[in-house]
Amino acid sequence: MPPLTLDLLLSSLFLAATSLSSRAVAWLPSASRQGWLPWLQALAVGLLLGDAFLHVLPHALEEGGEPESILAISALGVVVLLCAESAMRTLTQESPGGMPAARMALLGDLIHHAVDGMILAGAFAAGPAAGYAALIAIALHEVPREISSAGALVAMGYTPSRAFMLSVAMAAAVPLVALTVHFLVLDTRTTSMVSAFAAGTIVYVALADILPGIWPGTRGKARLAPVCGVLGGLVFMMLLAHGEHH
Repeated sequence: MPPLTLDLLLSSLFLAATSLSSRAVAWLPSASRQGWLPWLQALAVGLLLGDAFLHVLPHALEEGGEPESILAISALGVVVLLCAESAMRTLTQESPGGMPAARMALLGDLIHHAVDGMILAGAFAAGPAAGYAALIAIALHEVPREISSAGALVAMGYTPSRAFMLSVAMAAAVPLVALTVHFLVLDTRTTSMVSAFAAGTIVYVALADILPGIWPGTRGKARLAPVCGVLGGLVFMMLLAHGEHH
């Protein structure tokens, strides 16, 4: 197995395992979590933005894609996730007369894991450094997201054991999608397009999915979390990019 494929496989499995382990936190006292969650979320935003703009997009351009096409496909990545979220929100609002809310939550979880797998594959296409940076960023934002997701499932009537079994099934989308995208990349042009699309999805996840969740917890010292965390993540990615080119 090629080293990059092995790295992607192990990283996607680790990310899936991180999602599952973070669900256990939902049954722990919440008081100790509230202080550090905004900082983790903000750091994830900075890491993801830095990965998109300093690693994944440059890689897409280096593979020979035309700048206009690369940027257009990146924008398409944003629009596709926007459409997916709009559809999910519409179905959720209509769920009392249609699909039960718990199933909607599980479907949303499945889609989210699939997007994580696609982002991971696109980042690793830009190289191991970009891939592992994306892995860290996604793992950081999975913790607060999975806390709320697990709590919602239990509140909707699932037993903890049943919720855990369903979590295993949903998290399996991470390695399945990551490896599927990886093996579908057959030439440099396709790699460039996949990286550009992944960059758009990374930006959307960072700014539309993670960032809005930070604001409710920004009280006291946590008021500094959005700026400090995002800047910290960006500076780290800038230093990583600088080290790769020197």
